[in-house]
Amino acid sequence: MFCSSCGTNVEGQFCPKCGLAVGGVAVPPAPDGVSVNLPEEVGLRCAAYLIDVIPAVIVGFMLGWIPIIGAIILGFILLAYWLLRDIAGGSLGKLVLGLKVVKKDGSESGPKERLLRNVTLAIGPSMLIIPFAGYAIAPVVAGLIILTETVLLLAKKERLGDMLAGTTVVKKSAITRAPSA
Repeated sequence: MFCSSCGTNVEGQFCPKCGLAVGGVAVPPAPDGVSVNLPEEVGLRCAAYLIDVIPAVIVGFMLGWIPIIGAIILGFILLAYWLLRDIAGGSLGKLVLGLKVVKKDGSESGPKERLLRNVTLAIGPSMLIIPFAGYAIAPVVAGLIILTETVLLLAKKERLGDMLAGTTVVKKSAITRAPSA
């Protein structure tokens, strides 16, 4: 079966390229020379990420004024926060915006996939654990990772973390359940 939106071969309930539910409404392609807005899913994912950043910034302001040990503690806290942010099926931002992490075939994702998809985002902040050098290394590494993730999300509609874990993010309303017998 092929996705009605992008034409990708689909084996599960959701298109691995655009995230559209099989049987969803297709959006006709724009004519050449016409600018196209970001797909709704990409915009929602970016908004969810910005919501997820808020608690990290608050904790950073609370611990950032403590010399050396504050950065180390912050590194451990942010490592845990970014790794575990989707452990309940979606991060705070995803839950607020009605999104959910699933496997690319549309089935429920497990803790292993949810942790693996966030390893990339946890690497940068975890560099703060390194005394002194972490102040310089963490922002550079985090910035490069966020830039890479953003480019991939805009170009392929999936993050590097999604590629590693075999997951995608869909609207909760797009998830259909088979009727029980």
